[in-house]
Amino acid sequence: MYKMDELFPQVDEKKTVAKVKHFLKHSLPKMQRYSHKDISGIKSPIITDMPKGGSVGNGAEETITQRVYAGQIINSVVAALKSCDVVSRKLLVDVYIGESKTPDYLEMEALGYEKTRYQFYKNRACLQFADSFMIEDLHVFKK
Repeated sequence: MYKMDELFPQVDEKKTVAKVKHFLKHSLPKMQRYSHKDISGIKSPIITDMPKGGSVGNGAEETITQRVYAGQIINSVVAALKSCDVVSRKLLVDVYIGESKTPDYLEMEALGYEKTRYQFYKNRACLQFADSFMIEDLHVFKK
C-alpha cells in the first residue's frame, strides 16, 4: 500500500507559484509565437487550429516539430484554465493572458480585494493551474 506522501509529494507552494508565473509571463508568449496561436483574446476554451507547415527543406522537420509542440502547449494551457475555478481563471486570464494584461492593482480593484486577499487568490490560481497543466509538471516539490 502506498502512503499519500509517496503518491503526492509535498509541493513547495512558493516555488511552484513562482514557476507558474514565469511560465505564464515568459514561456507562454514564446509558445504562442512559435505556434502562431494567440490566446490573448480567449473567450472559449477550445482552440482547434493546427499550425501549418511550409515547404520541407533543411531543418524543416525540427521547425515543424517545434511548432506542433508549441501548439500542444497552447491547447494544454487552455485546458488547464478550463479546469480552474471561475475566480482563478478570471485572474489568470486578466493578469497573464488577456489582450491588455491587467496590472495587479487594477485587478485587485475590479475583484474588490485588499492586497493580502488578492495575493492569496492569485497564488491559489497559480497552484490550480500547476495541478491542471498536463504537458509539463510545473510543481516544485519539497525535498
